Amino acid sequence: MKITKELALAFRKELENVSSVIIGTHLNPDGDALGSALAVSLFLDGLGIPNEVLCHHNAPANLKFLPNVAGVRQKPKQDKHDLGIVVDLDALDRLGQTEPYFHECKRMVVVDHHLPHESPGDLRIVDSSEPATSLILSRLLLELGANITPDIATCLLTGIVTDTGSFRFRNTTPDALSISAILLEHGGDINLISEEVFQSKPLSSVRLLGHALETMRLDCDRRLAWSSLSNHDFVVADALDEDTEGVVNEMLFITSVQIAALIREPEPGKIRCSFRSRSKYDVAVAARDFGGGGHKNAAGCTFDLPLKEAEELVVRRLKLCLESC
Repeated sequence: MKITKELALAFRKELENVSSVIIGTHLNPDGDALGSALAVSLFLDGLGIPNEVLCHHNAPANLKFLPNVAGVRQKPKQDKHDLGIVVDLDALDRLGQTEPYFHECKRMVVVDHHLPHESPGDLRIVDSSEPATSLILSRLLLELGANITPDIATCLLTGIVTDTGSFRFRNTTPDALSISAILLEHGGDINLISEEVFQSKPLSSVRLLGHALETMRLDCDRRLAWSSLSNHDFVVADALDEDTEGVVNEMLFITSVQIAALIREPEPGKIRCSFRSRSKYDVAVAARDFGGGGHKNAAGCTFDLPLKEAEELVVRRLKLCLESC
């Protein structure tokens, strides 16, 4: 969806005469989710519109540098808001415990870059060809002639940088680079982003990475790699789920591997899975079979099953994914 002047004005019209706005994003927020939500919040601050950002989970340690991230809440300060703005998610149930607050809003705007499972929202600004929701928002604010402060630029740049893997992933487009350059001109701090997101890891994260790689399994002529982390593994490493960020990518770096998966149990009985793949293999299809979602080469899902059962289901399905191409 091209960001036209008409679409930008439609977004601006949604902000007219609102007394307050809530902004939401998905469970276990990443850089694009929080960067997008906080950028919208800072933009509304500049317009003098009261607003607050809600998220089911707290910001992970590597994103606590983001401007105003300390203000992200699990529950709103007030009961009702005129407008809800939802960013970077394809289904409202991924708002988690914050979802009911958005249903109470008179109007809802959705800004996203995922293939939609649902089509909520009175105004939808959705383009699945874009590498990041933050890139869509950057276009939107530029079209509006908004005052993009250094804080807004840093938030938006964080979303683009993280979702493109520092411009290494196949979803990196010429526009991702050119708009990032514009955000740098507006004061976006790419050095801070790189240091905090990619160059700072707690010891617990390194321990989990070592264990995951040591116990990794390979199949299908070493084209499929996966590792499972039990709740006991998390306890031993004194780690949280956020400490597994990037582990699945390390397995995909192996030359022969086409699909990689990390199956983990950060809390007893709660299984989370992350899938990554090389260009022609669509792991989002596999994730959707289990009620999850994502992008062609990066997707995930959850299970309420014992870890071993979830692992067996995932491996069986990913083998089919390999056979499909």
